[in-house]
Order: sequence, then C-alpha cells, then structure tokens
Amino acid sequence: MPAELPPISYASVIVGFLGFAFTFFTFIRVFWESMMTMWNAPKELRQLLDNLRTELFGERAYFKNAIKQARSKSRKSTRDPPDIMPLSILSDSIKNMLSDFRTLEAPFLHDDEHTDDLDIEKSGKVSLRGDYGRMDIRRRLRWLHTKDDFMDIQNKVTRMQARRIAYETSDTLSCVRDVEKRVQDLDDRLYDLEERFLGGKLDDKQVYVKRGYPSK
Repeated sequence: MPAELPPISYASVIVGFLGFAFTFFTFIRVFWESMMTMWNAPKELRQLLDNLRTELFGERAYFKNAIKQARSKSRKSTRDPPDIMPLSILSDSIKNMLSDFRTLEAPFLHDDEHTDDLDIEKSGKVSLRGDYGRMDIRRRLRWLHTKDDFMDIQNKVTRMQARRIAYETSDTLSCVRDVEKRVQDLDDRLYDLEERFLGGKLDDKQVYVKRGYPSK
C-alpha cells in the first residue's frame, strides 16, 4: 500500500502547478503580443513615426524662432533682457531627440534614402512623411525590438511640450506684469499733471492726490 503524501507535499505540487501555468500563459501572452506587433507593423510604424517626425520638426522650428526673437529683443531692450538659457536647453534636448529618432528610423527607410540634416525651415521641399521601405520580415523584427524606443521618444516629446507651455505661460505672465507696471506709471503721471494744472483752478477745494498701488 503506497504511503500517503503529507499535506505539505500536496501544497508544493499545487504551487508548482500554478507557477507553471502562470509562466506558460505569460509566455503565450507575450508571444501573441509580439506576433500582433509584427503583423500591424506597417500601419503602426507609419502612423507613429510620421506623427513623431512632425512633432520633432515642429518643436525644433519653434525653439529656433523663439531663440531668434529673444536675442533680437535682448539687443533692443536695455532693461530686463529676456533669459535665453531655458530656451537653449530645451532646444538642445529637441536636437538630441531628433538625432536619436533619425538613428532609429534609418533602417526602415528605403535603401537610397539618406538621413542627412534636412532643414525644413530653409527648404520647403522636405516632406514630413518618411519614405519607408517595404515591411519585410527583417524590418518587422527590427520594429518589434525598437517600438519601445520610439515610444520613449514620444513620451519625452510630450514632456518637452508641457515644459514649453509652462515657459510660454510664465513669459506671458511676465509681459502682463510689465504692461501693468507701465500702465500704473502712466496713471501716476496723469494724476501729477492733473494736480499741477487743474488743482488750483477747481472751486470745490477738493484735494487730488496721486493714487497708490499696493506693493506686490
């Protein structure tokens, strides 16, 4: 008569079976997702890369124009010149991301397609749509291994856009405060003129004083 297994042995067998089942179904899920990624590679690649290319070139054009305008404003204004350093840092980050994007994109382009530094601000002939080659098995496998890298660049661009919007908001508020200060100075001068030229001619003996503004 065979000896009965102790309860701890039954528990070990059950845990081992559950662990094997979990590993097996995880492998099936990863395998299925990999197959679907390779199957949808032509559509996903063009959609993601074209959108990412457009965003990168658009951000680069924005920072290039913003730095040019800030430098022009800095030469014209002797009081409170704009700080160009944040724009330069963000611009360098965009250039690095664009360089990484081109390196990852190169294997998917046609064999005769060059990845030189195409400047869309200087040439209107450059298209924002990539000239991608046929998605053979080699490119599908490469897409499987590099899709996460493209998604990482996409996330970085999204964070960069949020920082750009924050910078624009801060710059707009600074301009509004500067305009408010100028309006207050102009209002004070108008009251000074009113007191000087009209104060002695009024019959109601009313005293006109210069308005004060609360300090910020």
